[in-house]
Amino acid sequence: MNYKKYIFQNTITIAVLCTAIIIIPNTTFAGKNQKHVDDDNTTHIVLTGEQLNDFGIKTEIAGNANLGVEIMLPGEIRLNEESMAHIAPRYPGIVKAVNKRLGDKIEENEVLAILESIETLVEFELKSLVAGTIIEKHITLGESLETGDTAFLVADLSEVWADISVYQKDLPYLNKGQKVIITAGHGIEPATTEIHYLGPIVSEETRNGLARVFLPNVDGRWKPGMFITAQVKTEIVKVSLAVKKSAIQQLDNKQVIFVETSVGFEKREVTPGRSDLIFVEILSGLEQGETYVSERSFVLKAQLLKGTIDPEAGHAH
Repeated sequence: MNYKKYIFQNTITIAVLCTAIIIIPNTTFAGKNQKHVDDDNTTHIVLTGEQLNDFGIKTEIAGNANLGVEIMLPGEIRLNEESMAHIAPRYPGIVKAVNKRLGDKIEENEVLAILESIETLVEFELKSLVAGTIIEKHITLGESLETGDTAFLVADLSEVWADISVYQKDLPYLNKGQKVIITAGHGIEPATTEIHYLGPIVSEETRNGLARVFLPNVDGRWKPGMFITAQVKTEIVKVSLAVKKSAIQQLDNKQVIFVETSVGFEKREVTPGRSDLIFVEILSGLEQGETYVSERSFVLKAQLLKGTIDPEAGHAH
């Protein structure tokens, strides 16, 4: 997404809207061309249906919802130890040729180096045991290697592990096969997978357990050593009243939404409860069946902050 273009378009939207929306402080329309002071000292923002459409403001009816209760856990991308290999000579020898470099992609049984046996002076080949990428190289021309000395470390990076650190209090809520979303910050597309392994013990140092997922990594976006966050949905909870998370705005250090009334939209302070990626539970400040602004509520917030008050303006009748 072009964020500069996005911010510019939204700025223009709000600027134009400021000349078109009527904010009526402490008043409502009692009838055609009539006004009276509200008993509850409420400011209303009056919008036409055309304005709602023009500025993409959408409304929904508040009601019950199913929330996916989630826990957020830290983790780290690791090499898949089941698809990596230490390449070492079977006999002591002197390095006569090195065919591959760090980062090279290689095939199984590909020749990586040539050594000369110290005992027989016969040359022999050092081959890869697996296909993958050379991630470590410990060999140079003329070097003497002993049996078992690691010359190359080769790993198949097309699949990696995400090791998740599970706090002791969360262990009862995790199960093998449970869905999990892996994120690693801006610019890296999240991955949806499942828990493939749950460790049977906890660490003596951290008292945390281990959950592991296998991540396809053909495009190479998951780098071993990268920190990640795992979102695990632990249960589904039905709540009696919820709104879209996009409806909530922060105003004067309060959580507010904009509710549609017979005379316009009014700011309403609410008390949020549990939430998931889409919905947030509302504990107070809103009733079932009320209509609220679910998308682009920031436009109304910006109008209130600007403080454009025009009680004498109106619509053509």
